Amino acid sequence: MKSILMLVSICMLLMINAHSQGSDIITLKKKNGITKKTFFAGGQIQFIDISGLEVNGVIKKIANDSIYINLFDTRRQYTIWGTSFLDTIAVFTSRYHYKEIREIIKPPKGFGFVKNGLIFIISGVGYAFLHTFNAIYLKEKIDGKTMVLSGAAVLTGILLKKTHHNSIRLGKQYYLQYIPLK
Repeated sequence: MKSILMLVSICMLLMINAHSQGSDIITLKKKNGITKKTFFAGGQIQFIDISGLEVNGVIKKIANDSIYINLFDTRRQYTIWGTSFLDTIAVFTSRYHYKEIREIIKPPKGFGFVKNGLIFIISGVGYAFLHTFNAIYLKEKIDGKTMVLSGAAVLTGILLKKTHHNSIRLGKQYYLQYIPLK
């Protein structure tokens, strides 16, 4: 009984060890060598390739300087009750060389609409419109101070929009490094 248990445990350990290094990895690094993100098989990736196409999928494997990505074709399907749901029509694998990646898209974070300045632009334009509409309706003079404050909110939003980036552009500051593990 002990010999069978020992044989089964040795077989299990050999199976675990055989599948431990299934794929290579690709790392996103800064110019000074600091690793910002590591991509490996089974992980999610979203990037823009050199032709400008946005790719979003799950990494199937990384081998021979290439990333194999499972892309999902999802479409809305309608029910007999008039509602709809997302359904996966097809899954296909696409291959990209790691040097074909131009930008890595950052995952969305909470309060992104504040960081990208959109809320400031909408509120500034809305407040200016509301103040102008009220002044015309009530036959009052348009207050210059209020218009300056709304303009400042719009300019703050535009400045935030220019400085906020949703992606990491590869080139001078960032680069991808292929690391073979086999």
